[in-house]
Amino acid sequence: MSQTQAPWGMTRLAPYQNTVEVPYTRVELDPESQTTNYFDSNGQPVEMGGHGTSKATSQATATSADGGGGNPPPPADSDSVPDDESD
Repeated sequence: MSQTQAPWGMTRLAPYQNTVEVPYTRVELDPESQTTNYFDSNGQPVEMGGHGTSKATSQATATSADGGGGNPPPPADSDSVPDDESD
C-alpha cells in the first residue's frame, strides 16, 4: 500500500497567528435592503458599526465613448499600407 504525498502547497500552510473573536455567530442577507445582518448566539442583532467601506480610496477615473479618457490616442498614420493588400 502506497501513501499519497501531500501537495507542496499544503506543506506550506500554517494557522493564522493573529486571529480575533468576532461578536456574531450568524450572518444573513436582508433580501429587501441587500444589507448584511449579524446575530449573536442568542439570535439578537449585533451592531457592527461603521467601518468606512463607502469611502473612496483612489482617484476617480473617467473614460470617453472611445475609451480614450482625457488623452485619446493619436490618429492613425494616413499613409499606412492598407491591410487588404497581399504580401
